[in-house]
Amino acid sequence: MKFSGLALILFSLGAKANNDWLIGSGIYDITGPAADRGMVGYGDVGQTTKGIHTRLWSRAFVIGKPGTSQFISFVSADLQSITQGVHQGVLKKVASDPVLAPFFNQNNVMLSATHVHVGPGGYDHNIMLNMSALGYDEDNYNTIVNGIYLSIRNAFLSRDAGSIHINQGQLSNTAVNRNPTAYNQNPDAGDYSTNVNETMTLLKLVRSNGQEIGMINWFGVHNVSSNQSQRLITGDNKGVAAQLFEKQKGANWPLSGQFVAAFANSEEGDVSPNVCGPENGCAGNNEANVALSANKQYNKALSLYNNATDTLSGALDVRFQYVKLPGLSISGHYTGNGSQSLCEGAIGFSMTAGATYDGPSGQSGVFEGMTQDNEGSSWDRTTVIGAVGGAFKFINDFGGLLGFDKNVLGSKTHEACQYPKPTFLPTQLGSSAHLYTDTLPFQLFQIGNMALVGIPGEMTTMAARRLRNDLQAALAPRGITTVVFAGLANAYGGYITTKEEYQIQYYEGAHTLFGQYSLAAYRQIFAALASAMVNNQPVASGPSPLDWSNKQKVYAIGVVYDDKRLWESFGQTWNDANSSYVRGNTVKVKFRSGHPQNNFKTMSSFMEVQRYENGGWSTVLTDNDLSTKFTWIRDTAADCMACSFAQLEWTIDAAMPAGTYRIKHNGHWKSGWGGNIKSYSGKSRTFTVK
Repeated sequence: MKFSGLALILFSLGAKANNDWLIGSGIYDITGPAADRGMVGYGDVGQTTKGIHTRLWSRAFVIGKPGTSQFISFVSADLQSITQGVHQGVLKKVASDPVLAPFFNQNNVMLSATHVHVGPGGYDHNIMLNMSALGYDEDNYNTIVNGIYLSIRNAFLSRDAGSIHINQGQLSNTAVNRNPTAYNQNPDAGDYSTNVNETMTLLKLVRSNGQEIGMINWFGVHNVSSNQSQRLITGDNKGVAAQLFEKQKGANWPLSGQFVAAFANSEEGDVSPNVCGPENGCAGNNEANVALSANKQYNKALSLYNNATDTLSGALDVRFQYVKLPGLSISGHYTGNGSQSLCEGAIGFSMTAGATYDGPSGQSGVFEGMTQDNEGSSWDRTTVIGAVGGAFKFINDFGGLLGFDKNVLGSKTHEACQYPKPTFLPTQLGSSAHLYTDTLPFQLFQIGNMALVGIPGEMTTMAARRLRNDLQAALAPRGITTVVFAGLANAYGGYITTKEEYQIQYYEGAHTLFGQYSLAAYRQIFAALASAMVNNQPVASGPSPLDWSNKQKVYAIGVVYDDKRLWESFGQTWNDANSSYVRGNTVKVKFRSGHPQNNFKTMSSFMEVQRYENGGWSTVLTDNDLSTKFTWIRDTAADCMACSFAQLEWTIDAAMPAGTYRIKHNGHWKSGWGGNIKSYSGKSRTFTVK
């Protein structure tokens, strides 16, 4: 091939631009126990898993500078949050891997969560997020840690020279402020045209040979299009949007693919997808609400992706620091009220009401806005403690076992500092029982002219606006023009509200653990990290948080055994398919099953839709697909006490080719307490799709 002089110059410039970065993408399954495990997010012990609509995934990306050992890794995982224990566990696995250890450590690995509320819990080493799972689930924890680690490893091994394109746009009618009363307390509320951040920021990763390998976008909205009635595991609006994008790019995980799409979360603290009212996503039910919100985010991301022409260029740099928050001194420059210290952590009474708009607790006698000032006139502390006792049964039942006195409920010990928050429960319950960590990780990445900020909690819209303004000014000398927040990153420290929002003690303020100056602390800490980055100075790593990995005292109950009648077999078809279907029909098959906790089917499936072609059966869909559902059903027959069913459903898409199909179920059963776990499978009759 011959080039003219101008063409040769343009080709050379393009080739150079396409090699500004080393880029890689990876993905791995982190779904966990699909039955009989409490979900985490809504705090409802009755909301247990009963199957899978879509699997949960860890999506990882690595970015490096060619010719150097400089790398960063960003992860977006389908979890309620990245807990301190998960962060510590992943870093331990990275440090023990001879492939990753020379390049990655706590400084340059950022783990974030999509904030899904309908996935299995029990994966924290602190207590609070394990309550709805009734204890610590070691198998779920290990599945999550291993999956995140392997997604990073896969991304690193796939690295190649390429370019990163950036685009931003406004996504309206997709998110609303769920507590405008609190937002309007801010004196700067009138400075903005919207009370949520409607900006989606997107990165497009393209290898120098033109192959598209990944997309990351950040858009702040609660991942709660499914309410507390949802019992099938799903990635909710962000997980479904990611799957739509990946399928559009030819990926069909876990079966095949190369492209990885992350719909990461940002400042979602007071931001809801329920744009038609409380728990109302406009579509009428959980599944439709998820689809509606997911498609809005997907369509905007696809438009930004297809029109992403600007490229990121410049330095790759990181700063990371652990900070113990209780007692931290904050200057008057940030507090507006002289030098102040952060409080010992505490949960406010209004947190027990839940977020009225997105996930109310339903407990009588509690409401958002319970303060020290209206106690006695609007509510009574003793009455409220009794009313919410059932919701916090974990504390009452296991307080002695965990080593703390359950009478700390409602203690006024911390209320002078936490004013006007009335303390429902302190977060540190003694030397061996912590609800939350008090030592949080703060992280700042520079990726060319973009800064990515790791927030270890849920930041409200105005809190983020103030912090973003700080960082945009501070980082301008580094050539940074875009500042993006990654929410729920590296640990979970509750909410971060403004001081004004904190005063009225709605859910977000009651869940701001360390008092009214929490945002001031974040601004001070990140200002120091930004200054160090601008001046090419290191920062101290700070105090290491406690490692509770070997100190768990309450474990969630697992499977005792699986049963069947003597004349039955596991995998036996109970209700079979019809002989034929047309597109739009739903195929429903039921099998005698074992318990899904026996084997999570990681990177596999409890369900396969198989098509007969070229003389054999090939799997075309799994329990991860939007058109399929796997539901686990306990058999209530009196003569089969530990029996269960797997119900598999497939709604046939209009684009599915005509042909011969069958449904296959894969599972494992346990023979007795401490007994062997054995695999089994079952198949439906063959049927035609016309």
